[in-house]
Amino acid sequence: MMQSEINFDTVLYAETLNRENIGGFKKKIYSSVDEFVGLEKQVKKIEESISNAADPVGVKDEILVLGISYWILGKQDQAIKSLSDLKSRKIASYYLGKCHQELGNYEKALEFFERSKRSDVEEFDIQIDIAETKRMSGDLQNALKMIQALSKNHDNDANLHYQWGHCLDDKGEYEDALAHYNRALDIASDHPNTLFRLAYNFDLNGEDDKAIEYYEKCVGLVPTYANAMINLGVLYEDREEYEKAIFCFEKVVRLNPVHKRAKLFLKDAKFGLDMCIDEDKAKKEDKETEVLNIPISDFELSVRSKNCLERMNINTLADLTQITEADLLSYKNFGETSLNEIKHVLNQKGLRLGQTLEESKSTEELAGIDVGEVNGGLSKLVSDLPLSTRCKSALKKINIERVSDVVVKGEPELLDDGLKQAYIDELKASLKEEGFELHSEEE
Repeated sequence: MMQSEINFDTVLYAETLNRENIGGFKKKIYSSVDEFVGLEKQVKKIEESISNAADPVGVKDEILVLGISYWILGKQDQAIKSLSDLKSRKIASYYLGKCHQELGNYEKALEFFERSKRSDVEEFDIQIDIAETKRMSGDLQNALKMIQALSKNHDNDANLHYQWGHCLDDKGEYEDALAHYNRALDIASDHPNTLFRLAYNFDLNGEDDKAIEYYEKCVGLVPTYANAMINLGVLYEDREEYEKAIFCFEKVVRLNPVHKRAKLFLKDAKFGLDMCIDEDKAKKEDKETEVLNIPISDFELSVRSKNCLERMNINTLADLTQITEADLLSYKNFGETSLNEIKHVLNQKGLRLGQTLEESKSTEELAGIDVGEVNGGLSKLVSDLPLSTRCKSALKKINIERVSDVVVKGEPELLDDGLKQAYIDELKASLKEEGFELHSEEE
């Protein structure tokens, strides 16, 4: 992990802290995991400094910085605890208001926002916070009254139109709400709250294409909107676009490793991707089987070629993949011309002569089988081995007929099939005499 690029000692200086630079600082913190972790480390340093201070009164500035840092990290309860003794400071009161608003304590939030205002200045941003809190508490009438009054001097503010639209949205006046949302985006095309609200509304109305369009606009914003990422991921998952869904959920988990919903959705998306891959594999195999089962009679071959193949009992493309060029040429009246005809037909379907034999050989070699012995010891019947009657009976029950069946399976699979260890030991001894070994788990 890289180190944070922020000089926290310079930025987190009580004398220069104000709402504007704190807002910019929060954006930087949520721009990367490194910055977030960097602030967490800085908070620990501040905690230690306060804990070791001889005079509690002399560390009030540090407590202020600590409380605001807690709020930035999303630790509202700890922020309230730190800032409560400093509520006489307007900036502390403001962030106490933000904490209580985010926790749903609207009456307390309004109380602290009012305390944070200066009587001689309008302070538009705090007025908007108050209007927002009234809206969130359900007091839509007074929230709208405030917003409409503020619009006289701030009609070109995106946040004002967002709050205005949200109030109308909550009242069920959807067309008027949409007009204000669009006005907010005309002013600031990347206004995060407006983009999310529109995406959310489209999502609720089942307009998935529009919802995805607006959620995707939220994705690149800083700070990352976890709810936007999760909702977008769910829409992707519904469309079986699992890789995109996984990207969304992983981004949330990287920023917040304990985010339960994101972790649950991530697990589901990964499972869905695995299932999708399995289905694709099955479809591919079905398609290959369909091609292999095509009759030779479906192709335009010379009479000589058709007659030769018929006499050789070759009826499908699958049969051709199980025979070599040498086998065909060794047949009476089958020459190079007929061979080229056959190869051309197979090539059209992406096949070749002897293909199945080559694949079988590769599989057997992977299993440690000497292919040259297939027609020898490996084809020997298990019933011909010097085994006890009970052992032979047990092998018969699990459909083991030949030595090759035993060697391919190996010891672990035989145990899984229910064959007793005593019979396996007996079988291993008998196979050793035949020049074979039973694969063990370690191999």
